[in-house]
Amino acid sequence: MTTVRTAPAPVRRPRTGSGATYARAVVDQLRMHATSPMAIFSTLAMPCVFAFVVHANATRGFSRHTTSDMAVGSAGIGMLDSIIVLVLFSMMGEKQWKTLYAALGSPGGLVPVVLGRLTGTAVQSLTALPGTLLVLGLLFGVDGGFDWTRWLVGGVLLAFATASVIGLLGFVVLRFPFSAGMTNGLTGLIMALSALIVPQSALPAPVRKVALIVPQSHVMAWIRGAGADQLLATVGLTAVFCALVVVAVQRLEKTVRHDALPLEA
Repeated sequence: MTTVRTAPAPVRRPRTGSGATYARAVVDQLRMHATSPMAIFSTLAMPCVFAFVVHANATRGFSRHTTSDMAVGSAGIGMLDSIIVLVLFSMMGEKQWKTLYAALGSPGGLVPVVLGRLTGTAVQSLTALPGTLLVLGLLFGVDGGFDWTRWLVGGVLLAFATASVIGLLGFVVLRFPFSAGMTNGLTGLIMALSALIVPQSALPAPVRKVALIVPQSHVMAWIRGAGADQLLATVGLTAVFCALVVVAVQRLEKTVRHDALPLEA
């Protein structure tokens, strides 16, 4: 009598796609750095200091109360500072926790991890928007012509536009050994090009031309009363910077595979 043995059916393991990796990176960023003291200090303290300076030097003809562009511009300084800090901490954490090679072997590679981290930092930086307005409103009052729609929409776009630009810093941190001085002057440079405190028209002519390639300057122009074309420019340039981050990270992946470039600190 012949016994027929049937092999057990193979167990199908669910595949983890790049979308799931991206979502997990966003959640990890929010879970691990949501209460970072440095990030909270950056999003609230620094913008309020700049707002005090602007308010103290306001000339006649300008509102002495908190306007929508003053609120968003001041919050944008906090967003910028906190995003730089959070990108450094998150990317260095990925290197120190030795998770990059595992991500490199996943279907999406490093791209969804980096984009997820950037999205998480943008969401975290949004705390600067209501926090700054609350402080400035209590100190100086809110202007009667405050445009709440431009404050909210412009503030959200500003956060994601800033994260897309600083995303290139994330690539630099992954590609090269970390140096404490690699961000020196970065906050001041991006702040000037973003026209957070003064409009584009007040910038020197050479700086004004460079500022046109930065999406933050366009969203600030819209908040100050420009047309919807500035919103389209903001969205388009944000997408361009995101694409540059993707291309740079993909190039890094090829270098790691071909030249055995070490990724982990």
